[in-house]
Amino acid sequence: MAFFQILTIVTLFILVTSSSACENSTISTNFSQTKINSSPSTSTQSFKNYIKTSCNSTTYPSICYSSLSPYAAKIEADPTKLCSVSLSLAYKAAKSASSSISKILKKNNMTGIAEQVVQDCFGNVKDSIGELKDSLDSLGHMDGADREFQISNIKTWVSASITNDQTCSDGFDEMNVDSTLTEKIRKLVLDVARKTSNALYFINNNLY
Repeated sequence: MAFFQILTIVTLFILVTSSSACENSTISTNFSQTKINSSPSTSTQSFKNYIKTSCNSTTYPSICYSSLSPYAAKIEADPTKLCSVSLSLAYKAAKSASSSISKILKKNNMTGIAEQVVQDCFGNVKDSIGELKDSLDSLGHMDGADREFQISNIKTWVSASITNDQTCSDGFDEMNVDSTLTEKIRKLVLDVARKTSNALYFINNNLY
């Protein structure tokens, strides 16, 4: 009889242990599922949708989205961050254009009018870099009573940057410069102008 009592106790112990193990397994599975459901991919897609919607109203929506979407996690759905990243990309494009034009001036044996036109364009792009940098600096310090004044300055500088890009392009129209060289430089400057134009749109519509 004692043997059967011991056997019964052991059996009950095994059943209770198995039940606890199953419960723990369920908890672990649910926890793993919770981690999967909280994946940041959903948020990133939401931020990309915000960027796409915002870009649809700009002058160059496809360029806007393709350049900004990689920064979705940084921009989130924040209008000020959208302005900041847009300006940063325009600034980066201007620096890249300046570097490329500088190399063209050094490598190409230009003389006379052609050299002068490219030099003038180089100067325009350098001015654009300065204006975009001033805009970024002001955007990073927009607080206090002079916020409205800072926003006004940013709009002025970004507009002036676009004007400088246009002045560069116009210089090639007025003078007889090699078409291959003209198209190469224009492509660089046009990229700056388009990104800057999109940034200005966001500044005009998101900063108050």
